[in-house]
Amino acid sequence: MPIYTIGAVPNLEPTGTVISQFVELRITNTTAARLEPIVVNAYSVTDTGPEGIAETLNFTTTFGIAAPNGVVTLIIPTTVANYSITVSSPGFPGFVNDISLYAVARDAAGFIVFDQVYPFGDWNIIGPVLS
Repeated sequence: MPIYTIGAVPNLEPTGTVISQFVELRITNTTAARLEPIVVNAYSVTDTGPEGIAETLNFTTTFGIAAPNGVVTLIIPTTVANYSITVSSPGFPGFVNDISLYAVARDAAGFIVFDQVYPFGDWNIIGPVLS
């Protein structure tokens, strides 16, 4: 099962003000089969110094996406200093990319935060792909 991430996203202005209030995450099924389960997790990320990074789960959901070309759009709150989002998909044998991901952060007024736009090419695979 592939697990995709955008990594840790800094979300504070130099003044200490949170930049984005939420992320719109669009997940598209690019196969001819229903995909289930799709698991989405969002974390608050804290740098703990030499000990590394601590992640606190802030949002989680599990669902299926119909085929072909089914789309699910989620609104994920991001009112934290740093956040990370992971998405896992079933990864059926022979499917290299069974989903496509696109995320865009928005500020309090609903405007796009251009430094926090993540097309599929910006997502990294961090988990094993089981087939």
